[in-house]
Amino acid sequence: MQRKNFSPALVLCLVLMPAMLLKGEGKFSGLLFGDYAYVLAHHDTAIESNNGFWLRRVYFTYDNVLSDKYAMRLRLEVNSPGDFKTSSTLVPFVKDAYLTARLGRQTLLLGLIGTPLYDTLDDFWGYRPMEKTPIDLFKFGNSREFGVGLKGALDAGNKLTYTVIFGNGAGLKSETNRGKAVYGRINFQPTPSLFFEAYGDYTDMGNDSSVNILQAFAGVKGKWGRSGLNFGWRHAETDGMGSDLKFVSLFGVFKAGKKLDLVGRIDRLLDANPAGSKIDYIPMADWARANVVLAGLGWTLSDNVKVIPSLKYVFYDAPASGEKPAADLYAYLTLYFKF
Repeated sequence: MQRKNFSPALVLCLVLMPAMLLKGEGKFSGLLFGDYAYVLAHHDTAIESNNGFWLRRVYFTYDNVLSDKYAMRLRLEVNSPGDFKTSSTLVPFVKDAYLTARLGRQTLLLGLIGTPLYDTLDDFWGYRPMEKTPIDLFKFGNSREFGVGLKGALDAGNKLTYTVIFGNGAGLKSETNRGKAVYGRINFQPTPSLFFEAYGDYTDMGNDSSVNILQAFAGVKGKWGRSGLNFGWRHAETDGMGSDLKFVSLFGVFKAGKKLDLVGRIDRLLDANPAGSKIDYIPMADWARANVVLAGLGWTLSDNVKVIPSLKYVFYDAPASGEKPAADLYAYLTLYFKF
């Protein structure tokens, strides 16, 4: 994705103008996480032994409740390049820009909004600073969409909720074709300890191309921690030719103390990922099925500050043709804080 450069003056205006115009109303918030990372081993010898510091995500968010019915959000994001090749300054871009309207128990959204692909799963996983959820990590679909959405509860107890979105299908980019996208999700939480999700979307990419994504998730949590099982399937059609990408994932977060978590996860790709080499911060071979093992400690220093040392190990199945890639091993020391 190409992003237009912002001048420092423009960035300053974007940050300060809302506060000046609204005379301090609303709320500013944000988060930051970054790492010291060391590539201990890698199938790409150009990446092996690379090490250094980077920022994987910085959010700066402005929220304002405009009335009893309407609210808005503007969010900027910035992050370091994660391909181990690009050297550039940090360039902010608009991540969210939308208006919401309350319609009883439902909420209408309009603008550049989040898709329902993995936001609730991010919350249940709880360790986005350590790594993305599988469907995000393996680049299945868009996290943002320019369009209109509706979400809310289907029952009085808020145990059954939904989200539907209709949009351009271009993510953060501008519309360039006649195709559109529709997204839908159902969440069911019968008890505080159980959580289920079913998700599906369809995107007409134009030029006789389309993408269809399905996802299912089941999670359980308690005083001991939480665990989840996740399955995803992506089917792409181009000129009548289809291709599939599937994964299954299992994770556990276990309480080892009042301020310490033991974190583990394994993701298994059931097909080779053609976008594997483009995965930021943990590029993978794109001609063999990958297996990703994550292991780490979550050390909470305060309500808003966390340190996460972790190891990320990627090993591969033998491909149908060609040489089996060597395994990848990364050591990470991550700092996360929010305000």
